[in-house]
Amino acid sequence: MVANAGIGILCKAVEVSLTDWRRQTAINLDGVFLSVKYAVPAMRRSRGGSIIITSSVAGLRGSAGLAGYCATKGGVRLFAKAVAMECAAEGDGIRVNTVHPGIIDTPIWTKLPTSAGSNAPIDPNELARAGVPLGRAGQAQDIANGVLFLASDASSYMTGAELVIDGGMTGGARSRWSLK
Repeated sequence: MVANAGIGILCKAVEVSLTDWRRQTAINLDGVFLSVKYAVPAMRRSRGGSIIITSSVAGLRGSAGLAGYCATKGGVRLFAKAVAMECAAEGDGIRVNTVHPGIIDTPIWTKLPTSAGSNAPIDPNELARAGVPLGRAGQAQDIANGVLFLASDASSYMTGAELVIDGGMTGGARSRWSLK
């Protein structure tokens, strides 16, 4: 089972409305909770399976203007670890892991709403050139490949793990001077 829904609302933490906060938590956290709540019993009847939950690099570190998104994706990260430990304790053969995409060239960047209700379109390639060590945005296929790996028997010894697919963003900053 893959839980892949998520929204981000671009707004300073002290300016976000309670309505927008609750909308993000309903989609990003409640949606994952409900997916897991109903998938685990079905998987137990089938004697195992793999649950893959999409978090974000924003679930690993803070990002100005995305406090609500960071909070929910960080919550997803730890929720998955807790469920992974519960399933392991039951010996039910269910593995639970998270995927943490970085800047991926998808339409979400043109639909990022602000608290004022307008969209704040962002060019993911420009953003990636400035802050991703590999110097480019990832593609949806990069994330799909990671999900396929976690769904396959090739990852049969992984649970409670985080697969970070971010072009090196969480690894550090690339050198600004020549190392030659």
